[in-house]
Amino acid sequence: MILYNLIVALVALPSHIQINAFSVSDVYLSSLTTTSINDYYNLAIDKPIHNNGDIISPMTWGGNRISENMYRVLLPPTLTDELLLFANQMGITDFYRGLVIDGKPFYPGEEKLVTFKDHNWMVHRPKGHWNSNMHWLSPANESSHDNYLSILGAGGFDKVLDSIGTYFNLAGLSAYHLSFIGVSQCEKGFIHTDVNGSGKAAFNMIIPLMLVDGGGAELEILSDDETTTRYYDYEYNVASMIGDNALHATASCDYQARGLMRMCATVYVGDITTSNVRNLLMSLTQAYPPVGDAKHLLDRAGDHWSKVDSSKRLPIGGSVGG
Repeated sequence: MILYNLIVALVALPSHIQINAFSVSDVYLSSLTTTSINDYYNLAIDKPIHNNGDIISPMTWGGNRISENMYRVLLPPTLTDELLLFANQMGITDFYRGLVIDGKPFYPGEEKLVTFKDHNWMVHRPKGHWNSNMHWLSPANESSHDNYLSILGAGGFDKVLDSIGTYFNLAGLSAYHLSFIGVSQCEKGFIHTDVNGSGKAAFNMIIPLMLVDGGGAELEILSDDETTTRYYDYEYNVASMIGDNALHATASCDYQARGLMRMCATVYVGDITTSNVRNLLMSLTQAYPPVGDAKHLLDRAGDHWSKVDSSKRLPIGGSVGG
């Protein structure tokens, strides 16, 4: 069994930032050759036929599953439409253009409180070892978080939650950590995990909103045993869903010469319990939910889907500035 060494303590992060990142083994590092990348880069992910309303499938390449907790999830088209409209009307899309296209990025590790339509958000650029100009933008308080939730509700995300809860036989689900991410350049992605120790009950969902035609694969995936690398091209109306200990990175890209960028929404969903709440808190990368506040998450457990209570749903009716 391969052991991973936590490097969180070795990287000076802001006090409220906890990144689930690991140093990978010498096996992986020695495999990063031109040959291995060329062998795997053009191998397309399998796209199974979905029957009986099942929208979730494990990620496989040529029938082989290299990462136990990586999935593709079909999305209602209305979800992408609602999220992109929200980002455009709030000014988030233009804000990202200024950061990653117009040459006004934050310094690596810098973060700042910003306001969109009277809602507070936190923007953060990861530290230099991420080797990219990616920035994360998340609601900074409950009001902004709830406004984002209402956009998910308007886009039909309740159907997605129902599928996840049913597929994994969970008791309840909450969308507990939300953000947008934007990038135009990545030299070499930083291998990391998004969720650990949830008991296969929490996931980060990456929802593409703006993609670059001909820009190459967007996600690099490392096998659980660290011996194999695969690449995934994001698809509109399909989320990549990343679960416990799934090793991945932003794939190398450079859209700057074309004046383009990639923008996605990310939604952490989970069945929050007393057994996993501490681990879920460790995966948070922004100011909200409150850092280290287990009670805050537990109080909201099962708010948006329940196996036994159909009234548990996302709010609907939010608006830009609403």
